[in-house]
Amino acid sequence: MREIIRSETQTQKLGVVNSQVASVRTQNEAQTAVRVIENARVGLASAVGQSDIEALTESAKASLIFDVPYPVEPESDRSHTVAHDGDHRSVDELVALTESVLGALNHEFPGFVFSHGVEQCRRAWHIQSDAGLDLHYSRDTTTLAFVAKEKGSGNIMDTFVGVECAVVDVDQVLAEFRAHLSAYGQVLAPASGRLRVVFPGLNSMAGMGLTQMIRSDLLGRVYATGASFFDGMLADGQQHFSSRLTLRDIRDADSVRVCPFDMEGVIRSPANLDIIRAGEITNLATNKRDAHRFGLAPTGTAIGDIASLPRSGFGQLAAKPTAETLSELIGDDGAVLAWFVAGGDCTRSGDIALPAQVLIALDGQGRPIGRLPACTLKGNILDVLGGGFVGATSQRVDPFSDEGFFVTHMDVVG
Repeated sequence: MREIIRSETQTQKLGVVNSQVASVRTQNEAQTAVRVIENARVGLASAVGQSDIEALTESAKASLIFDVPYPVEPESDRSHTVAHDGDHRSVDELVALTESVLGALNHEFPGFVFSHGVEQCRRAWHIQSDAGLDLHYSRDTTTLAFVAKEKGSGNIMDTFVGVECAVVDVDQVLAEFRAHLSAYGQVLAPASGRLRVVFPGLNSMAGMGLTQMIRSDLLGRVYATGASFFDGMLADGQQHFSSRLTLRDIRDADSVRVCPFDMEGVIRSPANLDIIRAGEITNLATNKRDAHRFGLAPTGTAIGDIASLPRSGFGQLAAKPTAETLSELIGDDGAVLAWFVAGGDCTRSGDIALPAQVLIALDGQGRPIGRLPACTLKGNILDVLGGGFVGATSQRVDPFSDEGFFVTHMDVVG
């Protein structure tokens, strides 16, 4: 049985240096892979650019000699297409858009120098097979992301502003950028102690740092070999986290701009997978291959590049909302927003340390009011997602985002 996997990326990138458009690059990339599954083994061959499917098929068959086990039943007899369409601008139009945003920023915030750039991208995936599988997905995005450096600063960067849009609304983009840069310019006294910390989604740089142990230790292979921090906690009927916390791997393409199928062609029903439900660990990230090897339930969580065999892993994580707005979770004392976290680590005992280079103070309505000095956010995963957890919002991080805010308590150490 043969599976053909294709990915295509069409990108227009504008480089920004010293607050001006400095370069334009158009790039088209295509990649094709063929997986041949035969006698519970798999062979793989891939190519970049234009490819000969029959030649790739022969190469994949030849690689069966390596006896890579693949004792799973491939997906079959399903056709599904999802397209998350968005803006398509010409290079001239994209330059004009960028210059209009930079012009406003340069006028209103003359103390900053802006760099990095704007990217318009169309990505598409296609999986088809001899068994009747025919899955298509595409997504259009325009990302405006600017590194902001204060004039005279010795830092490589001081802060950043950025949004990822399907359809760009310049006024809304500038409103988001103004709110952050205005707050950044108001330097406040250091904060310390156990505070409410707001994360702008769980797939941001800060959010990825917070959930790194979830992503690494709730994999089927890690759990089944006894190497997981959460060993013995799966479906044991115990609440190891807050009863208000439900954490999901998101594949509902009707509500979020995500691909509805995984890299093995699985479309889940329901589309979203509860990893943690009401504080209990309910599922692992387990693709078909790992499920067969370790005697686990497959959960439609195969990820990876098309040039390699799928591996188990989570895609977009989100907490089930517990409140409509951020203000409902903050209270009169306000909170701190983890805007930019550089690096971070989580020890095998579950202790988290996140170096927050940019920390923004929020008032009781969730509005940014000033910048706090750089610090480290510390906590333990069982507390951060347990007793310290405050809630998650339906309110989005910005008008263009699919993500809500995630609020918990952590120790702020200067």
